[in-house]
Amino acid sequence: MHKKRNPPSSGASPAPVQLPTPRKRPNQSRSRALVDAVAQACLRILDEAGDEALTVARIAEVSGAAVGSIYQYFPNKDAIVAMLYERVLDQEAEQLLLMRERLAGVPLTTALREILANIIRVELRLFKLNQAFHLRYHTALHLGMWRGPYRTAGEFIEATWLPLLQMYAHEINTPNPALAAYLLGQGLRSVIRSVLEDIPAQLESPALLDSLVAMAVGCLRPAQSGSLPESGTRTPSQ
Repeated sequence: MHKKRNPPSSGASPAPVQLPTPRKRPNQSRSRALVDAVAQACLRILDEAGDEALTVARIAEVSGAAVGSIYQYFPNKDAIVAMLYERVLDQEAEQLLLMRERLAGVPLTTALREILANIIRVELRLFKLNQAFHLRYHTALHLGMWRGPYRTAGEFIEATWLPLLQMYAHEINTPNPALAAYLLGQGLRSVIRSVLEDIPAQLESPALLDSLVAMAVGCLRPAQSGSLPESGTRTPSQ
């Protein structure tokens, strides 16, 4: 049975930009088996008891590995959890490439819905793995930038979202594609991050996806200034 875990409130400390790293990677089959056993034990503890019960001592007990052996590979429990996230992100990165291939030639709104639905699905998977860790290291858990050559969010936007908008130039009318690309690539992800922290139950709501798609379309097809009510006037619904 899954134990309910409440996400922690955000603190004032800036989010880490890199995941914790192991002391060393296993090279031989015996050491790989030990690390795999540690990973499975970590998953089991998180699933059954949550982050509060996760300690190196408990991981050693469940995995059968000696505490000293675990510390040969990992400096702390966060480095073990980070390994789990690395494995998930590697899997999702492969799926992301396949999804991009499937989107070739589809209408803009369909593409946006597929992309945003995938972001939500991945965020939810990462969030459920360990809520506290996910919120703490959210900046480093960026699937689009994972294993990529991007040094900054700007480079990621320029290499991914901006070319996507150029493909759909005939369907959009924004006067500032670069800004729209940023709002889609970073702004909507920040919205999802806020939902995770404030109202995580809404992450699986169809209304969230509908709203994100509407926000994305609004960035790409802004209302013409002539169609907006003048300042100080009221619409009939007001």
